[in-house]
Amino acid sequence: MLKLSNRIKKGRLFLTAVFILTMLTVNVGVCAAPPKRVAVFPFTMNSPQDLGFLQNGLFSMLSSRLADPGKVDVLDRETVDKFLAQATKSDVTKGALNESKVRIIGANLGVDYILFGSLTHFGESVSLDASMVDITGQKKTLAFFEQSNTMGDVIPLVNSFAGDINLKVFNRNISNDLYAQPVPLVQNAPGTLQHAGGMAVVSGGLVSTQQAGGAGFQTLLKFKGVIGTMAAGDLNKDGIVQVVTATDNNLMIYTLKGTQLVEEKKLEFSSTNRIVSLDIADINGNGYPEIFVTSLTIHRDGLQSFVVEYNGTDYVTTVDGESIYYRVINAPDNTALLLGQDMGRSPFDGRIHVMAARGDTYAKEKRIRLPRSTSVLALARGGVTAKDADEYIMVNENGRLVLAGDTGSEEWESTEKYGSTGHVWLMPKVETDASYRDRVYLHPRLNFYDVGSDGKQELVVVRNNEFGGGAMGRYKRFKDGHLEMLAWNGLAMAPVFQTSPVQGWISDFAIADLDGDGADELVVSVVTQNKMAILGKDKASHVISYKLE
Repeated sequence: MLKLSNRIKKGRLFLTAVFILTMLTVNVGVCAAPPKRVAVFPFTMNSPQDLGFLQNGLFSMLSSRLADPGKVDVLDRETVDKFLAQATKSDVTKGALNESKVRIIGANLGVDYILFGSLTHFGESVSLDASMVDITGQKKTLAFFEQSNTMGDVIPLVNSFAGDINLKVFNRNISNDLYAQPVPLVQNAPGTLQHAGGMAVVSGGLVSTQQAGGAGFQTLLKFKGVIGTMAAGDLNKDGIVQVVTATDNNLMIYTLKGTQLVEEKKLEFSSTNRIVSLDIADINGNGYPEIFVTSLTIHRDGLQSFVVEYNGTDYVTTVDGESIYYRVINAPDNTALLLGQDMGRSPFDGRIHVMAARGDTYAKEKRIRLPRSTSVLALARGGVTAKDADEYIMVNENGRLVLAGDTGSEEWESTEKYGSTGHVWLMPKVETDASYRDRVYLHPRLNFYDVGSDGKQELVVVRNNEFGGGAMGRYKRFKDGHLEMLAWNGLAMAPVFQTSPVQGWISDFAIADLDGDGADELVVSVVTQNKMAILGKDKASHVISYKLE
């Protein structure tokens, strides 16, 4: 009986242990539930007008409003377009979309939900017809249909539908006033930002000869070679804004004459320079703005930055051979603030300081505490979550936007990638393979600007897209690039405006009144590559401009 009793006790202990382990496993499974995957299909546009820009805007708005890091993942546009192109070739799914076709596509796509619909625009009226489909069929399709007499009501309609989805599908209650507020829909002249339902897409297409009728943007300069960076400012106190561009070791200073940039001065520097960034600001207070030049060494594993200034008769180098990255940003009082980052193991490694003019040089005045993996070259300061907030936003080494408070704590990180350029830093050689050096790519500048003249600052950021989504490995080759203007929607930075894509990659941009008409232009340098080879040398650059009105 004693032996039997012990066996019973041991059996009970065993069953108890199995029960506890089972419960733990269930709980862990619940906690670690994978995020829901959502595909937003481009809406069908029924209109006598070309509303391609609005179709892109709807996709971006709905994607940003539904995304919830760790809980809801929204597929990128490239992936969606690729699967839809395949679906049109199948007898089962070709033609107009409906629920049954959407479920078949969704199963192949591996998503949980698909959002699709149409926008119909005729005369002054507009209607939005959309459906949120549960691919498994376990939940009833969430249908939405609304119409209005004005195009300007598209945003409230989208906000209302996104709110319904978040509440009824994902049990997430988000007030519509947390979404980035749109600029009213207006019809602007060619070459300006056209507001389209909360997204402003600059009309026009590719640079150079592929630009149709000069609409969308204006080509100010065609250049044989790579313009790796640029900046704009009044360098000689004549009241005229100059544009400064840089190749590896030359600076070219241009002035706008009519509709073209005309070279005013060319400055040649050591052939060992690899210039990656320019800024213009009067930091020493003598009335003549300095040109702060961040330059890598010829082997791209060191720094030899310098400063150039107009002295009343000519341009002279005032500081040379500095192991520092320069960036000028706006202080909270809207004055120019010079930042410097020490040369670390990579461009995302060194300490960042506020710099001040001290005689003929610039000294570190105050260290800024920022999250790891910060590069001063892709850093801006301003109010993100609130108009009067003192915050920093940056693109980190992985291409994610990161928001940090004034104490340096990381508060938000994007799921989308931004930035990226052709500028590369070479890491130290690997001991096991002396021929291999890892490549770290730099990002272009960020800037705050009130794009819609509504008193709210949007973040202007470059987004260069690689062939194959970056699957080509350590060597980057870009298919196109565009600029996005983002605003805080209560949860994340969401797109409010964007320019149409241009072929190649965007190396830099500046915002300045080039023609002196009182309205700023968005001036952009674009690098194109004609050969398919990754290391092709057949490259050209263009400087183009958009009106910001």
